[in-house]
Amino acid sequence: METRLLTGKPVAKRIRDEVERRAAALPVAPTLAIVLVGDDPACIWYSQSIERAADKRGVETRMVTIDPAEGARKVGYEIRELSADRTVDGIIVQRPLPEGIPATLVEYVAPEKDVDCATTYCMGRLMTGGEVFAPCTALAVLEMLRGYDIAVEGRHVVVVGRSTVVGKPLANLLLRKSELGNATVTVCHTGTDDVGKHTRSADIVVAAVGRPGAIRGDMVREGAIVIDVGTNEIADPSSERGTRLVGDVEFDQMMGLASAVTPVPGGVGTLTTALLLRSVVTAAERAAERAAAE
Repeated sequence: METRLLTGKPVAKRIRDEVERRAAALPVAPTLAIVLVGDDPACIWYSQSIERAADKRGVETRMVTIDPAEGARKVGYEIRELSADRTVDGIIVQRPLPEGIPATLVEYVAPEKDVDCATTYCMGRLMTGGEVFAPCTALAVLEMLRGYDIAVEGRHVVVVGRSTVVGKPLANLLLRKSELGNATVTVCHTGTDDVGKHTRSADIVVAAVGRPGAIRGDMVREGAIVIDVGTNEIADPSSERGTRLVGDVEFDQMMGLASAVTPVPGGVGTLTTALLLRSVVTAAERAAERAAAE
């Protein structure tokens, strides 16, 4: 069987082009505030990558950098100020937060500006079918499938992983009666006795467990579609950095077995920043509608 490679680049380009077009149509450029507490290298790198991507598509960014020594009160104050600021359309708080800074401070993000579904309120609304911004990584899975005209309605999707960032929200999005949902969903996790028993019955397998090699060839039926959300850094002496990035799926074992598979890197992760910016534009459009109605 020939295995189709589902790369994220063409899908991400379509989303970025949409962001640029919609941002240009707004009377004021949409603005994303990025709250960065401390100097975690991964958080800094991601923040900078968002800034670069936003600048190319007409979305402004406002970096709010806070020294952890200023304490939780300062972090909470800045988030509340951004939530009240009408010139800010979206807010993300880079996580993990440093030790001593409670993760619950993200709850100060206003729901209409919570563009990555970080608050308990928005996650609850998502689970009950409310109109909120979905977590970008979970949404990226659905957009990848849509980008390659892969319907999920009526199909059996097995999600391996139950995190609040991917597994739980993705399962709920797949269950919705919507253009990107209406699937039959099974969620596997660390308490599942035999994950392979479930994945072998799946039309679509989504691996989001954060463990290299979690999904092997003997766990996937012939012709299934495999979406790899994992991003794991493993040792690689042949690499200049000494490490390389892999997913949760044994990629080589999917070739000739699965009908389609996403690579890592170059797959689902390619879409997340573009989707974040799209949510910011949507938030800005809604804010403009509210202002016009006042």
